Amino acid sequence: MNTNENPTHNDELLIKDCLEVMMAMPNQSIDAVITDPPYPNGQGLFTTQLIDGLIGLYLATKKAKNYVVFFWSPNNETPRPPLGWWHVATHIWHKPDAKSSTPYEHIIVWSRSYKRMQSKVWTIPILDYRTLREFGTHPTQKPVRLLRNLVELYTKEGETVLDPFGGTGTTAVACRYAKRHCIIIESNPEHAAFAQQRLEKKEQAPERIEQPTTPEAAQPPTPSDDRPKPKRR
Repeated sequence: MNTNENPTHNDELLIKDCLEVMMAMPNQSIDAVITDPPYPNGQGLFTTQLIDGLIGLYLATKKAKNYVVFFWSPNNETPRPPLGWWHVATHIWHKPDAKSSTPYEHIIVWSRSYKRMQSKVWTIPILDYRTLREFGTHPTQKPVRLLRNLVELYTKEGETVLDPFGGTGTTAVACRYAKRHCIIIESNPEHAAFAQQRLEKKEQAPERIEQPTTPEAAQPPTPSDDRPKPKRR
């Protein structure tokens, strides 16, 4: 993946302010936006970037042909889609290893088509053992399995995904596995450098990520043969 200032082809890592880049992009030039924007949270993170997160989402609706998919806190009101877009699904990411009082996040789906979609629940740890070595210093990094689910659900092979709040490049890694193109934008040089390292490793030694499985229903305990026997008189 190349590191440039402007998106000239389908696989790019741009170390720049996402709003500037998106405003320069042609409208409906990418297939879907999948991103984790700065949003109000109880941890005091990204407090100076909350407005950028909202502006980025609405700019995304101008650049995407089909879907804008984004993470959002269940404790805050969800932004409403602009005219011509519809809120068609609210997925849930359940984090079994979360330490917060709200161990899940919402994944909001906006679509240009007015057609409700089935909402899903994914139970995937934050620190997924499959990609544990790829976690950096970003405070809200997502597991690759989760992003791959979203990439494969809302795009087709060969299509292009934009992540304007790219962080450490998890969306791009998921796109690499799923055979999609990706443009990620990240203004923090440290996070962007870590994303570049992850993508270079994938080029050198690609590997397969397993899809999450549906949890099995709990089974009743098997009767034991060690029950006490009645005493003889």
